[in-house]
Amino acid sequence: NLMAGLGRMRYSEMLRQIFELSRIQRGCIENDEFDRLASLMDDRAELIGDLQRLADEEASMPANVLTFPSAEEHAEQDTLALDTVIKGILEHDQGNESLLAEKMRAILDEIPAYRQGQRAIAGYRAAGSESTSFMNRVS
Repeated sequence: NLMAGLGRMRYSEMLRQIFELSRIQRGCIENDEFDRLASLMDDRAELIGDLQRLADEEASMPANVLTFPSAEEHAEQDTLALDTVIKGILEHDQGNESLLAEKMRAILDEIPAYRQGQRAIAGYRAAGSESTSFMNRVS
């Protein structure tokens, strides 16, 4: 079926784009580019929405549409290739999730030291505000 073949090609291309976004997201996490990471996540959500619409279109194909035997062989090969891409996406996502969790743990570990520093600065300011009423003159 020509329509199903075109759908698989579009599906395959969208999955490859998601795979590439996962790879780029890794770099964003490594380089603390969280604004760009959020933008890529939006792009990815849009692609996933497109994939869902495409799957819905294929599901609504009439049941009486038959494929040529050679098309079925290609479909099986395409399915294996798509499975490989999907597994790659999942592996990248798991790695990205682990890296992001490490970064979040590091940030959480730094919060107590940051708070202690803020208290120390506030203490210096309070102590310094009392001494501003004195004026030192050197004659």
